[in-house]
Amino acid sequence: MKLRKVLLDCNFITALLDEQAPAHTAAKQLYATLVDNYQVGTDRLYALSTVLRDLPREFRQSALAPVLTIRVTRQYRVAASRIDAAPEVATSLVMLQRERIRAIATTTHDYDAIDVEVLSALDGDGGHPTFDPASAADIDVVARDANESDDVSSRTALQPARQSTGE
Repeated sequence: MKLRKVLLDCNFITALLDEQAPAHTAAKQLYATLVDNYQVGTDRLYALSTVLRDLPREFRQSALAPVLTIRVTRQYRVAASRIDAAPEVATSLVMLQRERIRAIATTTHDYDAIDVEVLSALDGDGGHPTFDPASAADIDVVARDANESDDVSSRTALQPARQSTGE
């Protein structure tokens, strides 16, 4: 069984922390499933240092103990600034590509057009299925344009497929 890398985006972590957030319950259920998967060795969980640094220390050391930190350095913040998206989404996009992470836990539609597995904790707004532990397979959403290339440069822009120059 292949290990799945999952990035917990800032909106997902905020929903986990904020009991008043509309997606709080669904985020807790999804996170519990991800932690179960982590414990059996099928998922590895990540969050960005830019998100984790603002969280209470107790929350990071207890509830988020299985989550590994991805350090966001200046070069990645600069790359993110070139992307036409909210800063936290742009940074997540850069780090998804950089760390070769293919799944993201979120409470938004910001990643719908990206070739990643979107694990959604939205509360039944019609976009993604609401997380249901009984049917975890229903949370896998992969949006892909058939004409897009898999090759992505360090600047995160889509590039044409590489072709051999040798004869």
